[in-house]
Amino acid sequence: MSTTLIRNIGGIVTGDLDHPLADADAILLVDGVVGEVGTTQTSADSVIDANGLTLTPGLVDGHTHPVFGDFSPAQNSVGWMETYLHGGTTTIVSAGELHLPGLPMSGPEPKLYRYLAVLARRCFATYRPGGMKVEAGTMLLTPGMREEDFDELAEEGCHLVKFIFFPYDQRMDEALTYRRWAREHGLIVKIHSGGVSRSGVSRPAGAAVIARLQPDIVGHATGGPIPMPFEELQDTLEHTSAFLEVAYAGNPRWTRDFVRLVRKRGMLERITVGSDTPSGTGTTPRAMLRTVAMIASLGDVGAAEALCLASGNTARAHGLDTGFIRPGAPADLLLMGRVTGANGRNLLESLSSGDMPGISMVFVDGVPLVRDRSLQTPPPERLATFVN
Repeated sequence: MSTTLIRNIGGIVTGDLDHPLADADAILLVDGVVGEVGTTQTSADSVIDANGLTLTPGLVDGHTHPVFGDFSPAQNSVGWMETYLHGGTTTIVSAGELHLPGLPMSGPEPKLYRYLAVLARRCFATYRPGGMKVEAGTMLLTPGMREEDFDELAEEGCHLVKFIFFPYDQRMDEALTYRRWAREHGLIVKIHSGGVSRSGVSRPAGAAVIARLQPDIVGHATGGPIPMPFEELQDTLEHTSAFLEVAYAGNPRWTRDFVRLVRKRGMLERITVGSDTPSGTGTTPRAMLRTVAMIASLGDVGAAEALCLASGNTARAHGLDTGFIRPGAPADLLLMGRVTGANGRNLLESLSSGDMPGISMVFVDGVPLVRDRSLQTPPPERLATFVN
């Protein structure tokens, strides 16, 4: 049994919107999972002095586009996943592996898109770039699919299907059948909402389409990059029970106004967070942190709650077991703090002002993959250190 004690913690954000802060200053990790929150243990195989930093769950990016491991053809970028890890993201969720060079998108074949999802799932099941967790294998839904396609996807351990270039106006009955098959096989249904994407072949989907389909997750509801009209976004909030995704690559004004609306209506649990990158927006290691800062500083949402939206709530939307600091949860964790010269007296006050935090350590399954300080954020005022 391997144990790690993290002590002298300045605050703990739990990832749970109902109880965003834990009253504890120490945590014990056992064999890669959270053992005790508020532990009285004084020794362990490894002891870390948090030096007053805030402990949070690792961020869960609910909207990414992986293709070849840690290489993104969309931006000719190598090592982007490892840089995202240094930006505080410990898990990414694929919203479709559609940036493969030469991938035919005009008249897409069902077999091709099923195979693409299965291939991505199998590859990332045995490969963690930089140690990051990758939830890959999202089947993009095309006309002509059969229930056997959904059977195979579920057997392979895939969890997500997505509408993006489906002809809703011509084949809505078929789309509704796909939704039914997906749910019967335990698959989560996501939809590309708003206007056309970088590919130019995605189908716009506003409130009317979403109300008919009733997906589980409305992708980049506030834009990625083009959102639906705001009044349609309000209708989607009112007439569906779906999670509504706020994306870094979206419309900042829509994000601000929508988060305020959702907060006012007491529906924060409906929001999930993603970057929608790599894309035309680029590769952005601090995308999730910047989105958290936007939500906390402009959306009338507390900083601890904003962090919960980008960790536990996004994990919950995608059926993942990460994103929380509680006994039995995977020890995917961040030690963060206020940056020298930032506003506010501590991490949460700094985030509430819109300032970027500094990351000292990043853990995945209890393993400290980033030690001392992140290479993608300014250093926090104080660094966590290993006592032994």
